[in-house]
Amino acid sequence: MGEHDLENLTLLCRPCHSWVHQQATPGESPVTITEADRSVLLPQDVEVLQYLATHGPTRTGDIASGMTADLSVSAVRERLWVLMGLDNRIESRDRQIVDKDIETGEWGLVDQIENSARGHIPDDQQLLLQRMEDEQVRQALERGCDRSNITEVLGISRRTTFNKVKRAYAYDFPLDAFGRGGRPTGSRPEQSTATAEHESDQQQRLDDVAEQESIDLGRTETWGTPKSNSAADVSRDSDSRSGRPGDDDRMSDELRAHLQEAIESLQEANSTL
Repeated sequence: MGEHDLENLTLLCRPCHSWVHQQATPGESPVTITEADRSVLLPQDVEVLQYLATHGPTRTGDIASGMTADLSVSAVRERLWVLMGLDNRIESRDRQIVDKDIETGEWGLVDQIENSARGHIPDDQQLLLQRMEDEQVRQALERGCDRSNITEVLGISRRTTFNKVKRAYAYDFPLDAFGRGGRPTGSRPEQSTATAEHESDQQQRLDDVAEQESIDLGRTETWGTPKSNSAADVSRDSDSRSGRPGDDDRMSDELRAHLQEAIESLQEANSTL
């Protein structure tokens, strides 16, 4: 063009400018991407699929560091949730394409993962409550509950409700199998590597805390080393596992009571609507 109007231009940083010209297309995806899929997916999701096909199973931080686009670890994790739950969001898709290994915490294409996190019931109480709350939020929104009412009842941000829905679609937690008394009756899923699973769940909780702190303080999260925890984190983790079982029980009762109150409030809001 002979003349460039500033109103017709978009300012990009150098990494994003490079990505715009190098981004992958759906035709380059290792799995078939349909038009229906593209209504949910973003262009960088194809690159995530390419990375998993080449390097998977792998951890979230490794994927972030290998992306052409300048994405934070938390942003990549959100896209992995979307890819993992794609079959639950797109009616025409009958097969899951991305999964997470519940023992190692690594992501990969479905045929790369041995121990699927889909439908898993965590032993960790805080993570269990998170999975239950995620599914409750998803069901409430699908039944027409107002998002602002949900944020007020649960005391969470609007952005968190979107992440909860993504996570709910991804992990497909079997909420219907639970009664009001706790775990479902019958046999529990076999835990073959309890230590590795705990470390995977602990890492995810630490990632979620770091992400929330970044949001609250208005900071941009930078890439980290995904396989290491700080000395302070390890110390706190050791303290939480040793001694003081009574504190854990009281905390569990408080969390359970909070969740029960939230569930009843959501049900009341749903009945009113």
